[in-house]
Amino acid sequence: MSSLYVNNYESIYFLGPRFRSSVPSTFPSLKFSATHQGHQRYDVSSPKKVIQYLAVVAGTTAGKSTSSPLKLERVSTSSSLMSKTGMTMHQGELEQQLLQANPILESFGNAETVKNDNSSRFGKFIRVKFDANAQICGASIDTYLLEKSRAVRQAANERTFHIFYQLLHGASVKERGELLLGDIDSYRFLSHGNEVVQGVNDATELEITREAMEIMGFSIDEMNSILKIISAVLHFGNMVFKQERNSDQAVLPDNTVAQKVCRLLGVSVTDFTKGLLKPKVKVGREVVTRAQSKEQVEFAVEAISKALYERLFKWIVYKINKSLDRTRREGTSFIGILDIAGFEIFQLNSFEQICINYTNEKLQQLFNHHMFILEQ
Repeated sequence: MSSLYVNNYESIYFLGPRFRSSVPSTFPSLKFSATHQGHQRYDVSSPKKVIQYLAVVAGTTAGKSTSSPLKLERVSTSSSLMSKTGMTMHQGELEQQLLQANPILESFGNAETVKNDNSSRFGKFIRVKFDANAQICGASIDTYLLEKSRAVRQAANERTFHIFYQLLHGASVKERGELLLGDIDSYRFLSHGNEVVQGVNDATELEITREAMEIMGFSIDEMNSILKIISAVLHFGNMVFKQERNSDQAVLPDNTVAQKVCRLLGVSVTDFTKGLLKPKVKVGREVVTRAQSKEQVEFAVEAISKALYERLFKWIVYKINKSLDRTRREGTSFIGILDIAGFEIFQLNSFEQICINYTNEKLQQLFNHHMFILEQ
């Protein structure tokens, strides 16, 4: 299988105009050939369009995260070629935005694991919509099973999501002050401190992410707000609680970190700490205050951090979909690309990873059923 992904085969893709007519089934690179055939089977002259699906399913390190954006690029290029005269290549704004969605999703949804330096920690289904002329008229992305627990805890020799390291390595002096950033080794949620991926420059990757977000239509204020939330999630882990003697009540001896979190999120420090230490609970028709132990408060802080990051990720996907939505042009059919995280077995497996493994198994059974039973 490794021979399908060597650089010599991948470089053939960039010949562009050669794909104008057709690609033989023996085309050496499987991922380009399969994508091209999926687009060619969309017969513009047929009154009944055929929906094509490309399922990118395999174990970890098999190349799913690498091949999925290349499939998108293949579809985008093929659509562009069909829409112009001569051999000139040009991609419209929609095609460019479609390709720029991947660096954003990788920064916020990918991480280093013990087996993969750029492992997708979520699944996604991409619909590339076509009009009656087989040109791209819109796209949408659905995401599944984000491993949000990684935002607060990682196994040995692993990292949290890339964006955290990109921010800590790539933020300017002015930004570090505005975002209240500290040293990378000072954050408890970065379990193993300054974990470096060989051959990757996190500061450069931050600039790539920013450029992609600008192309996708994110405003400066929106990007700054995103970075503030990332910084707040990091600070959540540095809040230290203690247990009162002869009491079930936890206390926050020093609220310096809490002040930083509240400043970044724009909330009241008093209300924030009160909500953690003495949350209000509805009992029947009455609302009462409940004492929280040290363990309960720490659990609540981690839960809030995970929920905050997950909602940020979903909002980013929402913004991407809003940019890719072209409701003025009706789509008659679409090509679907399903890419889910790889099957992995760690020493410590999260609930999200169990769901990912189960999904992989079900998709593999579906594939076997279609390939070896229904085709007979």
